[in-house]
Amino acid sequence: MKSNQFFKKIDSFNDELINLRRHIHAHPELSGLENQTAILISGYLRNIGWNVTESVGKTGVIADFGPIDNGIIGIRVDMDALPIFEETKLSFSSKVDGVMHACGHDLHISIGLGVAKIVKDLKLNFGTRIIFQPAEEIASGARWMIKEGATNGLTHILGVHVYPDLLVGSIGIKEGSLTAAAGELKVEIKGKSGHGARPHEGVDAIWVASKVISGIQELITRKLDPLDPVVITFGKINGGNAFNVLAEKVNLIGTVRCTNIELFKNIGNWLKYNISSLASSCGADAQVLFREITPPVNNNSEINRVFRDSAIKVLGQENVIELQKPSLGAEDFAEFLNEIPGSMFRLGVSNVNGCAPLHSSKFNPDERAIAVGVKVITESIVKLNNITT
Repeated sequence: MKSNQFFKKIDSFNDELINLRRHIHAHPELSGLENQTAILISGYLRNIGWNVTESVGKTGVIADFGPIDNGIIGIRVDMDALPIFEETKLSFSSKVDGVMHACGHDLHISIGLGVAKIVKDLKLNFGTRIIFQPAEEIASGARWMIKEGATNGLTHILGVHVYPDLLVGSIGIKEGSLTAAAGELKVEIKGKSGHGARPHEGVDAIWVASKVISGIQELITRKLDPLDPVVITFGKINGGNAFNVLAEKVNLIGTVRCTNIELFKNIGNWLKYNISSLASSCGADAQVLFREITPPVNNNSEINRVFRDSAIKVLGQENVIELQKPSLGAEDFAEFLNEIPGSMFRLGVSNVNGCAPLHSSKFNPDERAIAVGVKVITESIVKLNNITT
């Protein structure tokens, strides 16, 4: 089937994909709980002739089609939603209180199903595998699925993520690091309780915590290379028991983002030393725990070239944007790239009225992006098939 023919075919079932997306959007499921989503995906794929394996990495789904003995080109799409109360007022808004597809994974699923529907009619020499991954938002699902064989036999893997900073009908390509490495930071500050009227007789752990929060931000700007961005955000703080008693203990939980992988490998020790020093200077002790969550997405240049050429053919040169800066957001698609070469592109979802950012309660992407994603990925699969045969 020639490109213009399968582009027309994709357009012919675009309404079906949009309706699927709206159903998924109205019935979001949190990370690791994507049971009904997985059932919908599996049923759809079986009905169109794909070989489906369920419960891979808990709720993940793997779908294969074609002569897999010659190698397999993989596509990964994620399935989970976020713990957010939706405020879009759409007719298909979330029916689950406090849960919302605010990161575009509902679009990603529809794109994956659209690719499945068109690929089965192409005569490819290689197999195609679509990996429907759970728990991306907690950066766990990729490891779960890899552990259970999701990447076995794959030669390449393709990824896509919606991007509110680009207009619908365009995509963004980034050489090298697309996203940052991410880690979790936990700090327990131990002071000494005492009367709130006599602070000099104790060590106020809340005061020490404030020094740690502000001090570590200052140290980043003075002690680390500003050309290697590091972002530390404390998202939760807990401490104290009464309004007139010095807090004896405060717990902080935060996230660390970094694009330089070598710096990231050492950032845990750097944080332990400096946070402990800040606490000690106030007369307190600090226990610091750092956990690496996921590495950066490091795009493969060969596959980027395929994405670029495919998107130029589908969308035109002017709609293929070369992104200059990485995102400090994290993506566990990076775990797949530790196993096999691959790349992820950004899919424009904004319209003339703009688009709220990812993870916003008002996130409302332009659904026309679904067909764009299907066309770019399908054209890329065809090009990779021709390159590898």
